[in-house]
Amino acid sequence: MLNGRNRLHYRLVILIVLGAAVALLLSGCMWGFVTDADTGNPIGGATVTYTDSNGITVSTTTDANGLYSFNQATGPYPATGMASIEISATDYETRTRTRSIAYDDNSNATLADLSSFWEIQSFTLAAEPEQIVFSSYRDGNYEIYVMDADGDNQTRLTSNSANDDFPAWSPDRSQIAFHSNRDGDFEVFVMDADGGGLTQLTSDPAGDGQATWSPDGSKIAFASDRDGDFEIFVMNADGTGQTQITTNGDYDAFPAWSPDGSKIAFVSGRDGNFEVYTMNASGSGQTNLTSSAGEDSVPSWSPDGSLIAFTTNRDGNAEIYVMDDSGGGQTDITNDPALDRHPSWSPDGSQIAFHSNRDGNYEIYVMDDNGTDQTRLTSNSANDIAPDW
Repeated sequence: MLNGRNRLHYRLVILIVLGAAVALLLSGCMWGFVTDADTGNPIGGATVTYTDSNGITVSTTTDANGLYSFNQATGPYPATGMASIEISATDYETRTRTRSIAYDDNSNATLADLSSFWEIQSFTLAAEPEQIVFSSYRDGNYEIYVMDADGDNQTRLTSNSANDDFPAWSPDRSQIAFHSNRDGDFEVFVMDADGGGLTQLTSDPAGDGQATWSPDGSKIAFASDRDGDFEIFVMNADGTGQTQITTNGDYDAFPAWSPDGSKIAFVSGRDGNFEVYTMNASGSGQTNLTSSAGEDSVPSWSPDGSLIAFTTNRDGNAEIYVMDDSGGGQTDITNDPALDRHPSWSPDGSQIAFHSNRDGNYEIYVMDDNGTDQTRLTSNSANDIAPDW
């Protein structure tokens, strides 16, 4: 039980803490929330940076509720006057705003009336436009390009005399894996989303390519013929720990990791023609899903993992089919006399990108997940192929 002296000491501590808090607030600081412009949901981990009228630059990050604040006891911070404020977050477009900062130095302010002495500046961020990465021959050899999901802003990322092909976004969309023969044979490379930071991950006299990321971004599966025929390998995202997970005397290639990370879909010729298989991420439990008389290839999982899109020529020409993750319900969704290949689902699962030569050469198209509203995105005299969304 507290005696009088201890109770007095306890109250004194509380008063000191409260007094310090009020002094901190009265000194002046800026605070606010950062939210999603479409949903209104808070954005945690966003970076808010100001450069104030004195040329001082300071950054902070938002908490899980989207709240940020600059709380310096010798404030006010930012200094009064015009301040440039930049707000950024992963998967959102960066915003820069110029705001006038003018604190209300209200000597009667209380903790119940924070707005009387705080500068409140809240912001919204719009999600970055969804982009599709693809390979194009428009420059005389295959190079990696990106474009917005509606076909706008087609931008070249690689530039060399070799062929760069089969690009794949990392799960956080900060990097792109692809294969290139710029060193004489095909190897797996990664680069930043803007084309910088190029790194070679494999270095083998055989051909390595068709890279696909694990959902957590820690590993990459790829195909290699370093053992005399193409097999599926897995490596760490930095290229270390390259491990073979399929072993048979025929062609295994085109790996695609399931969204939950537990399985890898791939193509195999072990049954006399190309079929789509799945296996556990360790390589065990290899199962034929398609079992058709045609050639089935290039599987792509839907974002929820319930469906797999793939290319097949079982109807006499290449079409995009969709099936259940167990192989059931195999359905043609393109139904076009031209060649339709290489499906890739949109991040929300509502659309599928693919390439088709229905207009005379291969171009990138998108369609709804049931095959309706097939729309051309690229239009040039060279081939645009291998989209990844």
